[in-house]
Amino acid sequence: MFNYMVQTLVVGGLIATIVFVAAFASEGRGRRVVRILLGAEERRPVREHLFDEIERPEATLDVVGELGRETASLPTVTMRHTPAQPARHRA
Repeated sequence: MFNYMVQTLVVGGLIATIVFVAAFASEGRGRRVVRILLGAEERRPVREHLFDEIERPEATLDVVGELGRETASLPTVTMRHTPAQPARHRA
């Protein structure tokens, strides 16, 4: 029974491979690889230092408090209190 599906699976696999390669070639690194393979761009050394230390602010676990302090000066909207009116029913 599986022998009848082999051709369909092969065609589906080929289509999936073509779509995957096209998607890879349209993204950043894939596009660069394709340009290098086609000779449109020269290979250049990596200039980024991936494992260098960078300056970061001190870590804080008080996220809500930090947001509260930052937004404390923003004006707030309050609702006016109106007395509840009794419901009118038809008799």
